[in-house]
Amino acid sequence: MSFNAASNTNISDSNDERYKAQLARRYAEAEALLQEQEEQERLECQTQKEAKLTEQKRLEEEIQRKQKEENAYQKEEERQRDLAHHLELDCIATVEQQWRKNWIKTFQMLSSPSSNKEINLLDYPSLTKRQCVWYLLKETLEARQ
Repeated sequence: MSFNAASNTNISDSNDERYKAQLARRYAEAEALLQEQEEQERLECQTQKEAKLTEQKRLEEEIQRKQKEENAYQKEEERQRDLAHHLELDCIATVEQQWRKNWIKTFQMLSSPSSNKEINLLDYPSLTKRQCVWYLLKETLEARQ
């Protein structure tokens, strides 16, 4: 029986060692698999962060582009308002100058009669370049409406 007990002990010890070796191998495999999954998750997280940063940068560039377009549009509107204001002032100044000329002509005609050419009270000066542009814009806008 002692032979039998000794061989059972050897078999039992070798089975325990094989079992421990299998456990150690499975533990190492599980550890490697866990590290691989953690690395994969870390890479996915990094990729998502990079995608978010790229999208955020694209959105910021688009916002800046839209702001530039809006600023350009506002500057053009302001320029058009200034042009219209100057045209209005030019028109008023032209009318006042002509009114003064005609007023003076009226008194000159009463004091000393002269030729028909000087008596013409409807002597209008030619339009300035700015006024011509203004009238063309006005006609274009009216035609579109």
